[in-house]
Amino acid sequence: MNHFGELERKLKARIGGTPADRVVFAGVGNRSRGDDAIGPLVIDRLAGRVPHAIDAGPAPENVTGAIKKLKPAVVAFIDALIFKDLPPGTPRIVEIDDIRHLGESTHTLSLDVVMEYLKMETGADVFMIGVQPGRISDVEGLSPGIQDAIEKIAGGIRDSLAVTPG
Repeated sequence: MNHFGELERKLKARIGGTPADRVVFAGVGNRSRGDDAIGPLVIDRLAGRVPHAIDAGPAPENVTGAIKKLKPAVVAFIDALIFKDLPPGTPRIVEIDDIRHLGESTHTLSLDVVMEYLKMETGADVFMIGVQPGRISDVEGLSPGIQDAIEKIAGGIRDSLAVTPG
Protein backbone atom coordinates (compact mmCIF):
# COMPACT_ATOMS: atom_id res chain seq x y z
CA MET A 1 0.00 0.00 0.00
CA ASN A 2 1.39 3.43 -0.84
CA HIS A 3 1.87 6.21 1.74
CA PHE A 4 -1.35 8.00 0.74
CA GLY A 5 -3.47 4.85 0.89
CA GLU A 6 -2.01 4.08 4.30
CA LEU A 7 -2.81 7.61 5.50
CA GLU A 8 -6.41 7.35 4.29
CA ARG A 9 -6.82 3.93 5.93
CA LYS A 10 -5.51 5.26 9.26
CA LEU A 11 -7.67 8.39 9.05
CA LYS A 12 -10.80 6.34 8.32
CA ALA A 13 -10.06 4.13 11.33
CA ARG A 14 -9.45 7.14 13.55
CA ILE A 15 -12.09 9.67 12.46
CA GLY A 16 -14.44 7.81 10.13
CA GLY A 17 -17.07 7.31 12.84
CA THR A 18 -16.95 10.92 14.04
CA PRO A 19 -19.55 13.34 12.65
CA ALA A 20 -17.74 15.55 10.12
CA ASP A 21 -18.87 18.73 11.88
CA ARG A 22 -17.00 17.62 15.02
CA VAL A 23 -13.65 17.31 13.18
CA VAL A 24 -11.38 20.33 12.74
CA PHE A 25 -8.45 20.43 10.34
CA ALA A 26 -5.86 23.16 10.92
CA GLY A 27 -3.07 23.78 8.43
CA VAL A 28 0.13 25.21 9.87
CA GLY A 29 2.93 26.86 7.91
CA ASN A 30 4.30 29.89 6.14
CA ARG A 31 3.24 30.25 2.50
CA SER A 32 6.44 32.20 1.73
CA ARG A 33 8.86 29.51 2.89
CA GLY A 34 8.77 26.82 0.22
CA ASP A 35 7.36 23.51 1.42
CA ASP A 36 6.48 24.99 4.82
CA ALA A 37 3.28 26.01 2.99
CA ILE A 38 2.07 22.39 2.90
CA GLY A 39 -0.44 22.79 5.78
CA PRO A 40 -2.16 25.94 4.50
CA LEU A 41 -2.22 24.56 0.94
CA VAL A 42 -3.99 21.38 2.08
CA ILE A 43 -6.50 23.61 3.88
CA ASP A 44 -7.07 25.50 0.61
CA ARG A 45 -8.09 22.16 -0.98
CA LEU A 46 -10.41 21.33 1.94
CA ALA A 47 -12.15 24.71 2.27
CA GLY A 48 -15.81 24.37 1.39
CA ARG A 49 -15.49 20.58 1.22
CA VAL A 50 -15.21 19.75 4.91
CA PRO A 51 -17.08 21.58 7.68
CA HIS A 52 -14.02 22.99 9.51
CA ALA A 53 -10.77 23.77 7.69
CA ILE A 54 -8.66 26.50 9.33
CA ASP A 55 -5.50 28.11 7.97
CA ALA A 56 -3.44 28.69 11.13
CA GLY A 57 -0.52 30.25 9.25
CA PRO A 58 2.84 30.08 11.03
CA ALA A 59 1.34 30.72 14.51
CA PRO A 60 -1.13 27.94 15.43
CA GLU A 61 -1.57 29.38 18.92
CA ASN A 62 -3.56 32.21 17.32
CA VAL A 63 -6.42 29.88 16.31
CA THR A 64 -6.87 27.94 19.56
CA GLY A 65 -9.85 30.10 20.61
CA ALA A 66 -11.61 29.56 17.28
CA ILE A 67 -10.98 25.81 17.49
CA LYS A 68 -12.27 25.59 21.08
CA LYS A 69 -15.52 27.37 20.09
CA LEU A 70 -16.23 24.57 17.58
CA LYS A 71 -16.32 21.99 20.41
CA PRO A 72 -14.39 19.41 18.37
CA ALA A 73 -14.15 15.70 19.02
CA VAL A 74 -11.05 15.56 16.78
CA VAL A 75 -8.43 18.17 15.86
CA ALA A 76 -5.95 17.27 13.13
CA PHE A 77 -3.10 19.67 12.43
CA ILE A 78 -1.40 19.46 9.03
CA ASP A 79 2.19 20.63 8.84
CA ALA A 80 5.52 20.08 7.16
CA LEU A 81 7.57 17.87 9.48
CA ILE A 82 11.05 16.52 8.86
CA PHE A 83 11.26 12.75 9.16
CA LYS A 84 14.44 10.78 8.63
CA ASP A 85 14.77 8.78 5.43
CA LEU A 86 11.39 9.57 3.87
CA PRO A 87 10.93 11.07 0.40
CA PRO A 88 9.41 14.56 0.06
CA GLY A 89 5.62 14.54 0.19
CA THR A 90 5.35 11.46 2.42
CA PRO A 91 2.56 11.86 5.00
CA ARG A 92 2.50 10.31 8.46
CA ILE A 93 0.11 10.53 11.41
CA VAL A 94 2.09 11.82 14.37
CA GLU A 95 1.02 11.85 18.00
CA ILE A 96 1.65 14.78 20.35
CA ASP A 97 4.38 12.98 22.30
CA ASP A 98 6.27 12.09 19.13
CA ILE A 99 6.53 15.62 17.73
CA ARG A 100 9.30 16.83 20.02
CA HIS A 101 11.48 13.88 18.98
CA LEU A 102 11.18 14.54 15.25
CA GLY A 103 12.92 17.88 14.86
CA GLU A 104 12.81 21.58 15.37
CA SER A 105 9.67 23.62 14.95
CA THR A 106 9.53 26.53 12.54
CA HIS A 107 6.66 28.04 14.52
CA THR A 108 6.47 30.66 17.25
CA LEU A 109 5.26 28.20 19.86
CA SER A 110 6.10 24.53 19.52
CA LEU A 111 3.12 22.77 17.96
CA ASP A 112 3.12 19.99 20.57
CA VAL A 113 2.40 22.63 23.26
CA VAL A 114 -0.56 23.98 21.26
CA MET A 115 -1.84 20.46 20.62
CA GLU A 116 -1.55 19.44 24.28
CA TYR A 117 -3.39 22.63 25.30
CA LEU A 118 -6.27 21.89 22.92
CA LYS A 119 -6.44 18.30 24.09
CA MET A 120 -6.74 19.43 27.72
CA GLU A 121 -9.22 22.24 26.96
CA THR A 122 -11.54 20.30 24.63
CA GLY A 123 -11.02 16.62 25.44
CA ALA A 124 -10.59 16.07 21.69
CA ASP A 125 -8.38 13.52 20.01
CA VAL A 126 -5.56 15.79 18.78
CA PHE A 127 -2.90 14.65 16.33
CA MET A 128 -0.88 15.81 13.35
CA ILE A 129 -0.65 14.80 9.75
CA GLY A 130 3.03 15.51 9.20
CA VAL A 131 4.31 15.76 5.64
CA GLN A 132 7.97 15.41 4.71
CA PRO A 133 9.10 18.62 2.99
CA GLY A 134 11.67 18.77 0.22
CA ARG A 135 12.95 22.19 1.27
CA ILE A 136 11.97 24.93 3.66
CA SER A 137 13.61 28.21 2.76
CA ASP A 138 12.81 31.84 2.01
CA VAL A 139 11.83 30.91 -1.53
CA GLU A 140 8.24 30.69 -2.67
CA GLY A 141 7.18 27.65 -4.64
CA LEU A 142 7.09 23.96 -3.88
CA SER A 143 9.61 21.18 -4.33
CA PRO A 144 8.90 18.65 -7.09
CA GLY A 145 6.15 16.22 -6.10
CA ILE A 146 4.80 18.30 -3.22
CA GLN A 147 1.80 19.68 -5.15
CA ASP A 148 0.74 16.15 -6.06
CA ALA A 149 1.14 15.08 -2.42
CA ILE A 150 -1.04 18.01 -1.26
CA GLU A 151 -3.83 16.94 -3.64
CA LYS A 152 -3.62 13.30 -2.51
CA ILE A 153 -3.58 14.21 1.19
CA ALA A 154 -6.61 16.50 0.80
CA GLY A 155 -8.42 13.77 -1.14
CA GLY A 156 -7.62 11.21 1.56
CA ILE A 157 -8.94 13.53 4.25
CA ARG A 158 -12.18 14.16 2.35
CA ASP A 159 -12.65 10.45 1.68
CA SER A 160 -11.98 9.53 5.32
CA LEU A 161 -14.86 11.78 6.36
CA ALA A 162 -17.10 10.51 3.57
CA VAL A 163 -17.72 14.13 2.59
CA THR A 164 -18.60 14.56 -1.05
CA PRO A 165 -16.46 17.09 -2.93
CA GLY A 166 -18.37 20.26 -3.73
